[in-house]
Amino acid sequence: MTTDVKKIPASISRRILTIGEAFRDRNAGGIVSVIRTYADCFEVFRFVASSRERNILDKIIYDLGGFFKMLFSLRGVKIVHIHTAAGGSFGKHMIYACAAKLLGRKVIMHIHGSRFKEYWAESPLHRKSRILRSLRKADAVIVLSRSWQEWFRSIGVDGTIVLNNIIPYPSAPSEAPQNDGLLHMLFLGEIGERKGVFDLLKAIYDHADEFQDRIHLAIGGSGDEARMRKKISSFAIAEMVSFEGFVSGEKKASLLREAQAYILPSYHEGLPISILEAMSYGCAIISTPVGGIPEIVGSDNGLLVPPGDTEAIAEAIRALIHMQDEGTLESLRQKSREKVAPFFPDAVLDSLEKIYESLFQEGAQS
Repeated sequence: MTTDVKKIPASISRRILTIGEAFRDRNAGGIVSVIRTYADCFEVFRFVASSRERNILDKIIYDLGGFFKMLFSLRGVKIVHIHTAAGGSFGKHMIYACAAKLLGRKVIMHIHGSRFKEYWAESPLHRKSRILRSLRKADAVIVLSRSWQEWFRSIGVDGTIVLNNIIPYPSAPSEAPQNDGLLHMLFLGEIGERKGVFDLLKAIYDHADEFQDRIHLAIGGSGDEARMRKKISSFAIAEMVSFEGFVSGEKKASLLREAQAYILPSYHEGLPISILEAMSYGCAIISTPVGGIPEIVGSDNGLLVPPGDTEAIAEAIRALIHMQDEGTLESLRQKSREKVAPFFPDAVLDSLEKIYESLFQEGAQS
């Protein structure tokens, strides 16, 4: 699928300064994906990188340099749009927000962090007070789903705005997908415990005889890659599971086009970009009922399993195999395509433009 992508016009976008992780590096995290798509959808994209995930020295340089670069980049800027997460990311960006407010700019705090609830629960009272003060002083607080909106309201942050995560339109296939009778599944994301990928491997290992010659799982991502390769080898499931390493561009698109199902058995999430992208390519979804996932994945387009429950993961895979055999899997895949439409640029940018224009009007009246 290809389409002419709507853009935020220069008359608006040149007055916006975006703050967030460096998005031109290899990093493929959710916030980076969102910022990268925004960069393609703003006629003028003014941006300051507040962090970059390489090494400790590099991170320190970006943390310090980003703040001062923001200060020198405010000329002509009316709104500072900060993409942030939990923990150190939010602590740092509170300083950015405070400085921007003191210099007379409107501030948007755009919360992406999947672990914000844990960050809040683990924070002492004085830090909770700073978090609340920063959020309440922001001119707009953007969250990713209604469930997150309700949670922020429960801690005393009213008036948050739900804005869908933005994803690019899927790329058109260059050739017909393969039809080998296997259920082709895909996992994309950080290789580690939080995303549940090792639970997924265990589920396949425990039912290897049953799944042999019925499934193929492709895994793409970076992180604990050595452990991933060791697990696949020790479980003797290399015929069913291939580890592709970090993937992007056409390789990533090719994997998405080949997959009938996408699996993300995660323990913590905001609203995963990877699920949305997989839905845009028509994947049925197996995931967990955490964060905003239940708002986009239901029985009509996938299955939800408890985090860490390897037997439930195996049962969900079994169910999709059965649907494929019956010829009913396509109905889930089509529903995914339909449900993801509000996350494409045209819909999201219309909403974002209205947020910007509202803040411009507030600034003109003050």
